[in-house]
Amino acid sequence: MKKDLNIKTIKKVGIVAKSSPELVQNLKTIEKILSGYGVEILLESAVAKELNLNGYETGELARNCDFLISLGGDGTIISLCRQTAEISPFVLGIHAGRLGFLTDITMNECEKFFADFFSGKFEVEKPHMLDVFLHEKSGKTLQKIAFNDAVIVSAKSAAMTQIEACLNGKYFNSYFGDGVIIATPVGTTAYNMSANGPIIYPLSEVFTVTPICSHSLTQRPVVLPHGFEVKFKTSSDAMLVIDGQDRYKMSNLTVVSARLSDKSARLIRHVGRDYFQILKEKLHWGYND
Repeated sequence: MKKDLNIKTIKKVGIVAKSSPELVQNLKTIEKILSGYGVEILLESAVAKELNLNGYETGELARNCDFLISLGGDGTIISLCRQTAEISPFVLGIHAGRLGFLTDITMNECEKFFADFFSGKFEVEKPHMLDVFLHEKSGKTLQKIAFNDAVIVSAKSAAMTQIEACLNGKYFNSYFGDGVIIATPVGTTAYNMSANGPIIYPLSEVFTVTPICSHSLTQRPVVLPHGFEVKFKTSSDAMLVIDGQDRYKMSNLTVVSARLSDKSARLIRHVGRDYFQILKEKLHWGYND
């Protein structure tokens, strides 16, 4: 893992992008700007394939580039941070459309941002991710990383699940309803928020367990600190979904355990980025309809 980001020694930047009609033009714009600072652009293999060029696997980009650009939406940056969690590269999120919660700048802001960036005017945020352990009935344990959340839900629409939870080795709760969300601080503005879970400042060292449409009015979200571990098991026909990207049948698992990870993403931000202003704008707080 690179210890710091020295703007004076930046020579290579990798780009991972979501396919879009504007992709070619956006890449040309970024390449033109960065070439002015003596920086070479390397493309992830799927992006390069669209342009009939040679590319690199994501891990190779992360190891050999000074930082990575995620060009797309929040889903693109989530996938990138998950894939490279062991390497923890510096990542800059550029949104090609509307501004998301995670992506920091739009294409129209690139020229100004990089002028500030190469003048040393930037910040790095390090939000924690989630360690998720899948204990298979075969005895094998798989370790996965969640950027936003791990969700246990019924595999069948409108079917209720019963999920047993143990906290730090002791029985904790039984959840009856649509399921349970285990969310990182960054992930609390995703599915967790829709389930009336709390919004947590992204750099907090906590995670939340939020019931989904509980059949009991006494069930409430619980916020837990770093170092705590929750284990879940169910005999219901349920699925484990990580960041909306990976799905696993709970019937193949004995237990799923989750805890706040020591691993964190390293997101490049412009100076003065105001998380609470973004909340106000995205959630329309303080506005009269």
